[in-house]
Amino acid sequence: MREATYPRGFPDSWYRLAASSDLAAGQIKYVECLGKQIVVYRSEDGRSVSAMSAFCPHLGANLSGGCVKGERLECPFHHWQLCSDGRVGKIPYADKLPARARQETWPIREVYGQIFIYHRGGQFNDCEQAPPYEIPAIPEVDDGRWAYRGRHDGKTVRMHLIEFAENSVDFAHFAPIHSGMFVPWTAIKVPGVKVEHEADWEPDADQPHLAYFKNKAVLHVLGRLVERTRASALITFVGPGSVVTFRFKIPDVGEIIMFQTHLPISAMEQKVDFLWYADKTMPRMLVSYVVGNWVSQWAADIDIWENKVYLDKPTLAAGDGPIHRMRRWYKQFYSADDATDDPTDNPTDLAPAVLASA
Repeated sequence: MREATYPRGFPDSWYRLAASSDLAAGQIKYVECLGKQIVVYRSEDGRSVSAMSAFCPHLGANLSGGCVKGERLECPFHHWQLCSDGRVGKIPYADKLPARARQETWPIREVYGQIFIYHRGGQFNDCEQAPPYEIPAIPEVDDGRWAYRGRHDGKTVRMHLIEFAENSVDFAHFAPIHSGMFVPWTAIKVPGVKVEHEADWEPDADQPHLAYFKNKAVLHVLGRLVERTRASALITFVGPGSVVTFRFKIPDVGEIIMFQTHLPISAMEQKVDFLWYADKTMPRMLVSYVVGNWVSQWAADIDIWENKVYLDKPTLAAGDGPIHRMRRWYKQFYSADDATDDPTDNPTDLAPAVLASA
């Protein structure tokens, strides 16, 4: 099985559970992901969101069938109420509450129109345990210079999370897979137009949970390089690839920032979502064109991702990109428990890349 070749467990990271607009005041949403069953709910006054294990600690009823009472979640079975910190807050027929009972809960943030939880693999999650880092702020959105411009459902892709991170350092695949120009939002290639990529990748020297993929692109039309088509993108991995931001910069026009998020429904299934903001001065059609072109390029990789395996001892050649360096960076997101049988633990990953003989 393909799954057996990949790192086991789910890396520690922020994960997007839902769009803010998908969770109204007093609403509960049931989500199966990260090897867990989770309910995320919004308080009755709409001011806060919480996430906890989906099954009541009393007799195991699914809390998604219950209701929200203030900031508590009421079980549909015996009407026990659970506080957002996982403690039992009320039992309608008992005065003494089980002080030691504690539901698994997750640190949660609602930012930029999305709801994220911080998940720690291999341990009991607790919303009161501070996450090691936050989702970076976007000053241009915070101060109103940039506005929300849309979102796109990328559906579910049958791949492991590490593939998206590895894709960013696989520089040699850009020419065979991404040199074509697509009609945005489609798989239709534009004849006579080629895309030339110049890529780089590096981890942040001061914030180890961040890594940057930098891509400069220019078009060749009917064999001629067109200088005015130059554009650049700064792709920031906030953790192992569950939250990725793209800054598209078009000279003399403006900038776009796009979230691409991956939520592991299972080890080999990623729920993919896109959401973006742009400079208010940028024409909406242009924004859609830029984002749609990226989505088309992303989709070109899907068939490969869904049919490949992970090699812990790949045979590499000069020009392949810093694959081993990325794997060492990625390994930090696994807890000690999850890393026991993790292929990235193989000592060969700590050695320099093996160069294939010509």
